[in-house]
Amino acid sequence: MPGIDKIIIDRVLEAAKIEEVVGEFVTLKKKGVRYIGCCPFHKDRHAGSFVVYPAKECYKCFVCGAKGGVIEFLKNHQHLTFPDAIRWLGKKYNIETDMTNFNYTPPPPRPAPPPLDLLVLPKHLMAGTQTQQAIESDNLVKWIRNNIYWDTVQRKRVEEMIGLYNIGHGKNGHTIFWQIDEKGQLRTGKMMKYRTDGHRDKQASWNFDFIHATLRRHRDPVTGEVTDEPPYPYPHLYDPDKQEAQVTFFGLHLLDKWKRKGIDQTVCIVESEKTALLMAIAYGNNAKQIWIACGGLEMLTRERLKPLTDQHRRIILYPDRDGIDKWRIKAEQLHYDRITLDTTPVTKWWKPEDGEKADIADVVIRAINESQPITTIEEVAEAMPETKELIDKLNLEVTDDKERHTPE
Repeated sequence: MPGIDKIIIDRVLEAAKIEEVVGEFVTLKKKGVRYIGCCPFHKDRHAGSFVVYPAKECYKCFVCGAKGGVIEFLKNHQHLTFPDAIRWLGKKYNIETDMTNFNYTPPPPRPAPPPLDLLVLPKHLMAGTQTQQAIESDNLVKWIRNNIYWDTVQRKRVEEMIGLYNIGHGKNGHTIFWQIDEKGQLRTGKMMKYRTDGHRDKQASWNFDFIHATLRRHRDPVTGEVTDEPPYPYPHLYDPDKQEAQVTFFGLHLLDKWKRKGIDQTVCIVESEKTALLMAIAYGNNAKQIWIACGGLEMLTRERLKPLTDQHRRIILYPDRDGIDKWRIKAEQLHYDRITLDTTPVTKWWKPEDGEKADIADVVIRAINESQPITTIEEVAEAMPETKELIDKLNLEVTDDKERHTPE
């Protein structure tokens, strides 16, 4: 090529990184070993159809078919000739190419596309996982039902809470924690496998997933690889080009279920769905407090708390044993005047045999075991004075065992 030596061309191409070049024009998000974004070659609203592969030094759009490397991208997107594409890359990577005067400044990235519609799934997906046959085969449900340490009132709550929290069971062995928002809309479901002892089965294959992710995943008929790229197998349920999947807190739909005139339940937030369910069974009084799970500290954001803060709910955060400091910092960062942190279950009640990574449910189940034959909250308060603070904070009613019940 006149004007540019082949050695210079090779040096420029070796220095160029596809994700950096495309990133000058497209907002990219890292996803594993690749990058995804909105395709700049067609009217695209879904950040996922356009994929950049650094290892293969190429890009591909699974909707319009655009593909190539850095040179093809500059030729097709910026309408440059091959020599000018080399000169553009030379300018970017500070490599002298030739004596031709080339002064090209890339334009700013395209404006962000308008937001997609919120994904709302049909509730018949949830109903199919909650049949009696499905629930009876679920390891976590069986473990909860067979817990010999529940007292009479707690045992009555087991079936009620399994139903209220919409626990489901998938055909591949997952316990499904369905996520329903404060408007009653089914957002998605978190899928996790449990062992018969009630602990996560992290060694099992496919032990964690989300319902919305499974709806966009299929097996490539040519390569046999499982992929979440177009074409999508269930566009009538979830079309990522038109809808955005957003996770929410587990148990959020219970916000107004027992709302009484002038009384809003205190919202107790824990990390895991299993913990929220067990705490609701152990200390449930849903007319005064509800237990919900955020699913991880990174999920505890002002945006996701908005349904609670808009109602000016009182919020108590209950961290696990190894997360106290991080949750305390997070509580301060949220800047909400009705949010507090309570570490009682994993400090005052904790014992070395629980382990440094003990979650609240582990400590509570062990405490219930040691407190037998205690059967009422009043007896718990008498036997373990340190629980009185928690009982008062959660507004638990102290009544006789025969009289206690969860309000309809």
